[in-house]
Amino acid sequence: MTIEERLKEMMIQKSGSVNKFAHECGLSTSTVATMFIRGANKTNVNTIVKICKALNISADELSDGRITPLPDLTVNGIVVDIDLNEENRVKLVEYARKLKAIQDMEDGI
Repeated sequence: MTIEERLKEMMIQKSGSVNKFAHECGLSTSTVATMFIRGANKTNVNTIVKICKALNISADELSDGRITPLPDLTVNGIVVDIDLNEENRVKLVEYARKLKAIQDMEDGI
């Protein structure tokens, strides 16, 4: 299975259809369709970043031909979505989880 086929499968799994996925990402369906035809490695970087962010996969890894899921960046259902590099986002989530555990202990939960 090619990278593009795997991405298409992930888009459908996430949103039910490629068209709906594209809309949710703020991309046109023709932009996504063009990526499937030309290849992910020949697609505009901004498009790839939007797709990777929506699928929670590493854009760096995708540029090397691999699909690698990113760590879960949610704390109590809130997605940590701020402009940090991947390493610092993971550290921030770990810190937030530790704070939440302390709070739960203090609250007797």
